[in-house]
Amino acid sequence: MRSMTGFGRAELKRDGLHISAEVRTLNQRFLELKLSLPRGWGEFESELRKIVQEKISRGRVEVVIRRQNVKPRPNKLVVDQELAQSYVGELRRLGKKLRLDGDLRIEAIVQRQEIFQLIEVEEDTRPEFRPALEALKKALVAVDNDRVREGKGLKADLNGHLKFVLRAVDKITRLSEESRAEILEAFQMRMKELLRELPIDDKRLYDEAAGAASRSDISEELARLRTHLKGMGELFERNGMVGKEIEFLLQEINREVNTIGSKSQNAVLSRVAVDIKGALEKMREQVQNVE
Repeated sequence: MRSMTGFGRAELKRDGLHISAEVRTLNQRFLELKLSLPRGWGEFESELRKIVQEKISRGRVEVVIRRQNVKPRPNKLVVDQELAQSYVGELRRLGKKLRLDGDLRIEAIVQRQEIFQLIEVEEDTRPEFRPALEALKKALVAVDNDRVREGKGLKADLNGHLKFVLRAVDKITRLSEESRAEILEAFQMRMKELLRELPIDDKRLYDEAAGAASRSDISEELARLRTHLKGMGELFERNGMVGKEIEFLLQEINREVNTIGSKSQNAVLSRVAVDIKGALEKMREQVQNVE
């Protein structure tokens, strides 16, 4: 069992390149993957998505990969010669018109950023991507370890609630047997009181009493309930995605408990059913974070 929340980080330094990869996972019903990559890495997105999806199948996943060059990247000076000539020509024309003295020097245009631009030389990003891939895989291992650790805590809590429900079901079984006998006896006594002065067919009276007791019989609900609870315990021990299956079983268990509560004519049994519903609600909240 894994939690859907976790965090993993890995760093790698190689040949003047510093790569860091972070993976954060959050609980969500379906898989949602968000990637934040260095500029110019768009071509690698599909490959990165595939690697993440092989490891994580449910929840919101945020992946951030950062690249930093320890060594300065090569730059290139670009000069717009046509624009520079236009500047010089206009300055000379303006000087003649205004009858200005002095020679025109390079300083007149050297500060013009639109003429002189220093740009970063584009390099092949594939060599950088390989160490980034390695860092991402390490971060995925780290986040998986974190999710497994959180999953152990979730499993312990869910098992605690499951044991509580199983004990409560045992109590309901005992109360149900006692209640059925009480209903049968009370019905017989009441009918005899009402028909005291009339001839009574004991067999018919017994059949009527048995029918009244059967309407409050919850043996089938208890049998299905125990089957669902056994299946849930098995899910707790299974590897892989179990969150959705646990959610489904919780719905089925809750349905059986509601039926038991509606049939109950015993106040104590009704309170136990309410306690079970409280435990199921706690389990439902916790399973939202199970992968």
